[in-house]
Amino acid sequence: MDREPRPSDYAPTVSWDDYLKIEDPPGFRLEYEEGRLIVSPTGRAAHDALRDLLLYLLLGYEERYPDRCFVISEHSFFMPPGARDYRPDIAVTVDERKDGPIDPAGWGEGAPDIAIEVLSPSTIERDLGLKARRYFEQGSDEYWVFEPIERWARFLRPGPRGWSEVPLGAGGAYSTPLLPGFELEVGPLWRRLDQRLRLGR
Repeated sequence: MDREPRPSDYAPTVSWDDYLKIEDPPGFRLEYEEGRLIVSPTGRAAHDALRDLLLYLLLGYEERYPDRCFVISEHSFFMPPGARDYRPDIAVTVDERKDGPIDPAGWGEGAPDIAIEVLSPSTIERDLGLKARRYFEQGSDEYWVFEPIERWARFLRPGPRGWSEVPLGAGGAYSTPLLPGFELEVGPLWRRLDQRLRLGR
């Protein structure tokens, strides 16, 4: 294969019960979509470094305001059980699920309130297509998408017929009523990514 594999290259049929017994093979991440096993390569350096930066910022907010949200990375969300399992790079719940108790051996049920995906060449079509549609259909309140190579971000909220992009506020920062007091400055985020990758831009 002369290109990076796409999830559509690996979509064998599997039952839900059998899917729950499968462990992720090294270097891959498994998801499930209506009887199909979706296999994606794990992220490359820019993807993982950006995910970790976003996770650090959001976990810092949760630590300050533990009653406002629950933040978790690459966790299964059954949307609904038996139909699909998605594992967003980062998920935030702000509804009653955040209050627990959270089963240490369990999975999430229902879509996360904020689903966050960092795009990779192998997943970009699905993240911006089917996955975006499913998050919308299953009731996510926001969908954040980051492209770590071309350096763009989109913040989406439900509109009449699908997702609608929300423009950044003053100074290029994004804020959301779901996380009062949280502000994500996109420009400094890219600069911190450069620092993490030792790019010296």
